[in-house]
Amino acid sequence: MNPTEKDALLKLYSDRVAEMGYDVRSVGWKSTEDQTLRFKILSEIGVRAGDSVCDVGCGFGDLYPYLVETVGPVSYLGVDISAELVEVAKKRHPELRFLVADILADGYAETADWHLLSGALSFKIDDNMAFTERMLTKMLASSNKGVAANFLSTYVNYQHPRNFHYDPGDVIKLAKRLTPRVALRHDYPLWEFTIYLYK
Repeated sequence: MNPTEKDALLKLYSDRVAEMGYDVRSVGWKSTEDQTLRFKILSEIGVRAGDSVCDVGCGFGDLYPYLVETVGPVSYLGVDISAELVEVAKKRHPELRFLVADILADGYAETADWHLLSGALSFKIDDNMAFTERMLTKMLASSNKGVAANFLSTYVNYQHPRNFHYDPGDVIKLAKRLTPRVALRHDYPLWEFTIYLYK
């Protein structure tokens, strides 16, 4: 992601937060129900009580209460490039740790059992596959157990011009270059899929 693309993405989120505040639409989702289903699929990679989780592209930190309710207490870190989103997240969850950071930046060295990413790779940029490979590589290297990430699928009847839709076959090939232990979920009723990468 080049600086111009990053600035455009930051402006998009800044504008949404200014307009809607704390709302699932501010982070690009249509409904709380859809967001909850995404959290369910991501956590089914194997997150258990007592695990540490890094939520990449954390938005408002809504993944944390879902995990506590469904799997039990976890050690949570939320990371996002948007200061506006993180500011709201800190106000909603002052007990948690959030960072305004780019995990690909030099000096980023946070680790966790699991790195979970929801929706943060959907924005169309010059080379989405190259960027996705860098992100998955970094997250896997920073994980003790594995990575779960979701992607908009090419198996749809409409694509918004701002979004990038991934061919599931291309993503699983990429993932298999990073680890032999890979699973792909395309079995839930959203226009997307989720991939699991295990250490």
